[in-house]
Amino acid sequence: MSLLTGSGTGSLTDRTPPSIRRAIWDGSIPVQILLNPGESRIFDSSDPFYIQLPRLTYLPLIYQQLWEFFAPDLIDRGNVGVGSAWLDFEGVPLKWHWPVGLLYDLLTARDPGSVPGGPVGWATEDEHRLPWTLTLHYSEFPEGAGVRKFSSGGGGGGGGGDGGGGGGGGVGTAAVIEGVQDAFVNSLKEADYMRNGNARGVMGLSMKDSDRLWTAVETHDFDMYWSVADKLITNSTYPIRNIPLRVYLPTGLKVIQRLISPYLPNRDPITIGAALRQMVPKLFQSPRTAIIARPVLHGIVIPMQTPLVELLKEGVYMDGFLHVAVAMMS
Repeated sequence: MSLLTGSGTGSLTDRTPPSIRRAIWDGSIPVQILLNPGESRIFDSSDPFYIQLPRLTYLPLIYQQLWEFFAPDLIDRGNVGVGSAWLDFEGVPLKWHWPVGLLYDLLTARDPGSVPGGPVGWATEDEHRLPWTLTLHYSEFPEGAGVRKFSSGGGGGGGGGDGGGGGGGGVGTAAVIEGVQDAFVNSLKEADYMRNGNARGVMGLSMKDSDRLWTAVETHDFDMYWSVADKLITNSTYPIRNIPLRVYLPTGLKVIQRLISPYLPNRDPITIGAALRQMVPKLFQSPRTAIIARPVLHGIVIPMQTPLVELLKEGVYMDGFLHVAVAMMS
């Protein structure tokens, strides 16, 4: 299955690397966002908010837009704010520090390889046909659901601070953006450490490059992002020690992370199938053939014999990780 088209046959080498990167970067999901009816002063329901979200972005980066659209309809507008927002999909709270594309692939639990028409033309009977419908909340923050709270100090982690917003609007846009940036940088450092055995690549970036990297994520600028990311991933002065790989299981949103060497003892590059057999042997019993589940990255089923080193250089998420969702086969 081609990484570019999501259908047919092929491999990562079917196109030049820049084309693959660009196709991934341009991937997007049509989204419909509804305000929780219990928080709306409109008798029937508020108008929905529609947006074409890049797969490579984070939900809080649109919180300001959501606030401007829905604030006039809120019952308790004076006691909540931009940073009070949280979203759910079919009752499951969304982790705001996970990329949008990963959330979609994981929570819809769709097997792209079994859907008629591929990832663009979903069948009309598909229970999760597009647009992806999410529910927006400004109250009753889901404590204990693994969803981070925004604090008034802007920190991205933990549950401290006022988080859900207080009188006068609570946590504002600046604190939300700062929280997302902190979470992104921490993940970037962790990926760098796994990849090289140290985080000197990220820590050694100039202030200008560090700022450009985050600005590229915030503004979804492909050229700006890769002008810096290539220094960390493709042109690093350090040999790759381990693949920054996280595997996400749909049941309980479980995350599995282990140190995976890029090469086997015979120096052949390890494939995603071989890595998954190490990490999730009950679901991936063969390193060559998907029997029970398939690996999905950026909405595309990845062939089991794809070398992870190749995948890392072309299919990495913005934070330097390969975030692979597991889709159970129909």
